[in-house]
Amino acid sequence: MKYNRNIPFGYMMRGGRYIAEPAESDAVRQIFEMYLNGMSLKSIAADMTVPYNTYKLLWNKNMVSRILENKRYVGDDTYPQIIEQDTFDRANAIKFEKGKTALPVDNTTKYLRSLIKYGQNTECKRLSVSDIKALTMTTVNMLIAEPTLAAPTGSLEYKPSVQLTLAEEQIKEQMSDPTADAEKIMADILRAVSMRYDCFTYDDRDKTASLLDILTQHDRLEEFDMELTKQLIKFIVIDGGTVSAVLVNDKTIPIQGA
Repeated sequence: MKYNRNIPFGYMMRGGRYIAEPAESDAVRQIFEMYLNGMSLKSIAADMTVPYNTYKLLWNKNMVSRILENKRYVGDDTYPQIIEQDTFDRANAIKFEKGKTALPVDNTTKYLRSLIKYGQNTECKRLSVSDIKALTMTTVNMLIAEPTLAAPTGSLEYKPSVQLTLAEEQIKEQMSDPTADAEKIMADILRAVSMRYDCFTYDDRDKTASLLDILTQHDRLEEFDMELTKQLIKFIVIDGGTVSAVLVNDKTIPIQGA
């Protein structure tokens, strides 16, 4: 049996016309029956054993939804009837009502889901929205209790590069030469200054100062505060048994008790 999805599921071509494909048309009738009996799209998809097509052996809820919405199954001049009109109408009336009552995903939920980054460990447990909320509150309260965790470690350090060292030596040679081009010397000095600036290791002190200022002004959270979380945390990384937070100043800290 060929699963050509240029032909709607439930049908096949024979003698230049569409006829019902036995296994697939039975699956269509089962889908409508299960849906009318209260099963969810996801549960119906899990029960399907007839492949949707050659390349999609497993079903998902979107495939089931398309079956329920396909008016061809009630029959027309091209496609023979598989489903009674009343069956089709009742199933789609239920589907319409469920669509009206479905709650949209709120902004807080979207933000919390986007906040979590999973590592390379394929065994990482996917967290629920409530788990993510609790994890972010733990992180924020940990920072409020000990703001110094947000401060970058280490100190400013100057490490001249080989290129900078050579450039500065050339400038010294030019300055000792009375015939040297003054404009060229000035251009080389400016270039060396730029190179010297790049040789400093430095932290983002403006972001860190702002972050510390925010932390010292807040008491421990009793409930989730999305705006405060946005001001402090870029994202939270979960990789196997390790959980860490990347702050807005790019400081990474382990999350205790996660």
